[in-house]
Amino acid sequence: MAALQNDTDGSEKATKGDVTDLKVEYAHEQQGHMSVADMLRGTAENELTPFERKAALINGEIDKFGFGKYQWCIWMLCGFGFFLDLAWSQGVGLLATAVYQEMGVPPEKQGLIFTCANAGLAIGAFSFGIISDLFGRKWAFNLSCLITTIFGMLLAASVNNYSAICGIYFLASIGLGGNIPIDATIALEFLPQNRRALVSLLSMWQPIGVVAGSAIAYGTAAKYRCDISLPACSAVSDGEKCCSVSSNMGWRYEVIIIGAITFVVFFARYFIFTFHESPKFLLARGREQEAIDVLHKIAEFNGAPTPVLTVEDFHEVDRATGAAEAGNKVGVKDAKSIILGVFANLAFLKGIFMSKIECLTFFILGLAYMGDYWSFNLAGAFLPIVLLRNNVDSGQGTVSDTYRQYVYIYLPGVIGAVVALFSVQLPLLGRKWSLVISAALQGLSMAMYTQVENTAGFVGLNALEYIMQTYFNAVLYASTPEMFNTAYRASASGMLSCLGRIAGIVAPFAGQKFLAEGTAGILWLGAGGIWLSCAILCFLPIEMRNRQMF
Repeated sequence: MAALQNDTDGSEKATKGDVTDLKVEYAHEQQGHMSVADMLRGTAENELTPFERKAALINGEIDKFGFGKYQWCIWMLCGFGFFLDLAWSQGVGLLATAVYQEMGVPPEKQGLIFTCANAGLAIGAFSFGIISDLFGRKWAFNLSCLITTIFGMLLAASVNNYSAICGIYFLASIGLGGNIPIDATIALEFLPQNRRALVSLLSMWQPIGVVAGSAIAYGTAAKYRCDISLPACSAVSDGEKCCSVSSNMGWRYEVIIIGAITFVVFFARYFIFTFHESPKFLLARGREQEAIDVLHKIAEFNGAPTPVLTVEDFHEVDRATGAAEAGNKVGVKDAKSIILGVFANLAFLKGIFMSKIECLTFFILGLAYMGDYWSFNLAGAFLPIVLLRNNVDSGQGTVSDTYRQYVYIYLPGVIGAVVALFSVQLPLLGRKWSLVISAALQGLSMAMYTQVENTAGFVGLNALEYIMQTYFNAVLYASTPEMFNTAYRASASGMLSCLGRIAGIVAPFAGQKFLAEGTAGILWLGAGGIWLSCAILCFLPIEMRNRQMF
């Protein structure tokens, strides 16, 4: 990784006036190094490449903008992406029982909708990462919400076809899957270096999304549904009382409302806000003049001074480092060239594995993502069952009690994101040790479930676990894109998210054995997954708190 450090005032060493300094630094800079001690301290680094030196110049210009209007808009719109991720997840989770009843879904098939959702999320994370690095952040930024809007609202049109619902929700989840890895990447590339910690705070939108999804479900799916004692109409003769479509419209109202909110986010992103392509993405693709043009447009939007960086400054870096001048690449025009070019351009992915530091970072983060998703998927799937077998009352006596508990459990998750915001900036913790500590605490809170004996303990430990889960995820989602080069940043983030989603699909199957044995082994299995993440993260070779992101 890069060795340039942030100055104490938040500005960067590399600005236009420092191009000459870059020439001198290049001549004298030491070779990259990565020892075990470097890994534990997070100080492993590579020698700066010509691209990274040019990216440092762009960083300097963005730092001059500060956290202006454009940055506020980007942060808010990316936050809505985080919001939608869990609003849909919670909303569909709460309407599922109404769908099962109306369509007569047998117990052995009831988990299919969630398996399809996780599969779609995994494919979406992987695909949108590649798309973002091949065609630009703008495409992914808008398409993810558009796909979710279209297929999410189509769920309401399904009548007596559970397979269609699963298939449609799979397609909607492909759009959702790209939200977190891509939105975190976009936010990081537009924020000034001394405000990058604010990307951790984007995770506050997730618990807000859960509470919003619960509120919408309470006013629709829980209110406008047939009597829970009625059978599906397909299971009775004509004329017998049953759970009909007309008496069970609430869940359809719910997906329409959440779909409408998703459309509003898409509308704001595409029609109201003018999203400019990431300057560093353009630079990575050799479109240097376009990168300069974007900086001028952002400065104009913010009312900031006109950037002084020019293409000639990039050429100076090329001459200082002995690299060939990139020039401006002309984008392909026809569809055939685009399709053929996709396969040729996928070679950029090898950059993740060509550097020892980034390859090791990818491996460690991959295990961390898998342990994280393994843990909270086991908790979500089996915790209520384990508590019931242990005769622990969840306190969900009425519908109102149930939804009130959702607020008590999930809204405090905002605290986790706020803790992450401050934690990643502390000199002794930074990104690396914040990840380690939050993973340890998440595992501990899950292990403590084995001691739950009453309703208060159920609600309190649920809230504590979710706070720690949000703390860990806030640091993980924000730190991951920081650690990779612009050329494959979104792809690396998407692939890591995909690995986590796959672990989330497998976890419930692994937990069934412990459930059959009637033990609390499921809880220890979940805690063990996140504790594995904790242990492996100790060897994360880089700490990004005082480093530039290229």
